[in-house]
Amino acid sequence: MPQVARASTGAWLGALPGEQRNLVVTVFISSQTRDGAPLDQVFWRTEALTVMARLFGGVTAIDGDGAWRDDERSGAIKVERISMVESFIAKSSWNRETVSELAKFLHRMGREAKQGEVGLIVDGEYFPIREFNK
Repeated sequence: MPQVARASTGAWLGALPGEQRNLVVTVFISSQTRDGAPLDQVFWRTEALTVMARLFGGVTAIDGDGAWRDDERSGAIKVERISMVESFIAKSSWNRETVSELAKFLHRMGREAKQGEVGLIVDGEYFPIREFNK
């Protein structure tokens, strides 16, 4: 969208002025452990919502179905219910402090929820986290 149209659209809508919130951060929340045991997805989704709202100001969770291939286990396909927890943030909100806090949560979730991988998308780039040492 051209800059003039973007500015006009904001004024037409009565949107708050300020830095654009056009950086998208998405975390995937699983419904099961890597071994297929049920997981308290509501707990982890609520934790992600709380952490991301504190760090970025707002967040939304969307539930759906997902599948992934476990290459470390003969390429087994794992199908499950997932939640995508997503924030639209100002680029200035993505900094060393907020990334460090988000990483602590993601690594804790990976360990405690016994995940094979925790998925994070930042601005369209996927970051697979498989070692949970933070």
